[in-house]
Amino acid sequence: MRHAVGNLYFETRAGQVIMTDKNHIEAALQSDADPQSAMSALHERVDAFARFRHTVIPKQNRHRFLAAAAVIGIAGIIAFPKGQADAVEPDVQMTSVPSLDISRFDMGLDSDFTANTSVKTVTLNPGDNLGPLLQRNGLTGQQAYRVTQAFGEVYKPRNLRAGQNFNLHFSGETLDHLTFKPNVETTVFVDRAGESYAARKIAAEFKYETIGVKATVENSLYVDATRLGAPDKVVVQFANIYEYSVDFQRDIQPGDAFEMFFEVARDQKGEIVKAGDLLYTSFSPRGKTSEYWLFEDEKGRENFYDADGKTAKRKLRATPVHGARLSSSYGRRKHPILGYRKMHTGVDFAAPRGTPVLAAGSGTVERANRYGSFGNYIRIRHTDGYKTAYAHLKGFARGVRAGAYVKQDQVIGYVGTTGRSTGPHLHYEVIHHGKKINPRRLSQLSGKPLSKDQYPAFKTQRTKIEKMRAQSETLSPSPQISGAVSTAALPE
Repeated sequence: MRHAVGNLYFETRAGQVIMTDKNHIEAALQSDADPQSAMSALHERVDAFARFRHTVIPKQNRHRFLAAAAVIGIAGIIAFPKGQADAVEPDVQMTSVPSLDISRFDMGLDSDFTANTSVKTVTLNPGDNLGPLLQRNGLTGQQAYRVTQAFGEVYKPRNLRAGQNFNLHFSGETLDHLTFKPNVETTVFVDRAGESYAARKIAAEFKYETIGVKATVENSLYVDATRLGAPDKVVVQFANIYEYSVDFQRDIQPGDAFEMFFEVARDQKGEIVKAGDLLYTSFSPRGKTSEYWLFEDEKGRENFYDADGKTAKRKLRATPVHGARLSSSYGRRKHPILGYRKMHTGVDFAAPRGTPVLAAGSGTVERANRYGSFGNYIRIRHTDGYKTAYAHLKGFARGVRAGAYVKQDQVIGYVGTTGRSTGPHLHYEVIHHGKKINPRRLSQLSGKPLSKDQYPAFKTQRTKIEKMRAQSETLSPSPQISGAVSTAALPE
């Protein structure tokens, strides 16, 4: 197809836009025209290229044009005296502007052109599946099926969670790529391959290193640790280690020292992208220091043990409910309902109605029913003559009944205000060989020790961790500059 504008021809040939001048270029290449006309034609050709940058030379004429340009250049140098050639100004006039928008027309002609792509981020809603999500965002049912089939080959769709994002890369209305990042280490790609799709999963490699944080509690354990760079995961692990022996709401005081030594993964920029395992901890609530090291036993179970090989996990919990407030301690008190002083044989934890109550230790349920002024009541028999009791419950967890075996930290009931009660709370009792004791004394119980066969391996692991601590950086708060200021230096 050819479009004429003045002396110029715009021609579509073999997928290219060709611009030629009949009066000058053909005369220069096919006749013995004078050098000045040839230079003028060549200048016009170059000027056309400058004005219309998308115009290209056909491949079959490219070498012919270059050869002709070289011959004309040599002839011009011989024909013109020095300086005369520079004085010649070719008279090139464009009679009109092409009505054809070449800047857009070349999109379908330039073989090196890549179509513009658009990226759309979509989020998985609760109860949603990948297929319907894709169909709502521009894919046909058949396309969505092909994408989900390929996706399922590298990632299980049932592991998808609400709130996760997918990036959809479109070329026009066609989905070329889908990317999904379930975590910082993994990226799933689904790429178009003709009419079908192929998926692949790539695992990122991060550099792991060990680092420690060491400080004293000034605001709260969480705030002070995270300010130094401890990830949330590490702080939670730390709390889980000491929750059996420390009441985090009542035992911790300002000035209590703590230390956490853990692994972190960094990206290429040096930013922490993932928290690894907590390897060592030290905590000194009320001045009593407890240290623990991570160790994996012969059965592949990981736990934390002190220097003597005793686990941090106690036989019984001192606090069987999370986030509760101690409303009444063990000992003699004035009964809030009866009005006279009597022995309070347990501790009361005030908490919202329905708060889960955990089994303080593993054992067998002796009773789970209504029990006089205690209301809904559970009593569990543990080993070594220990029993625990839970009163004023709103109700019992599924499966909790007399004769049932429960594990430590299993939900057994919910905080309520049944029986003789003034408000929602848990009454918690510990019984040892038939005598009710102060539950706060449970923190003095030691954990289960490692066997003699496993202790040498634990000792080796502890030595390895200590060597890593010595070679790793430990972050601490910057010391505050303090001291007396001379009044003579102050302005009047």
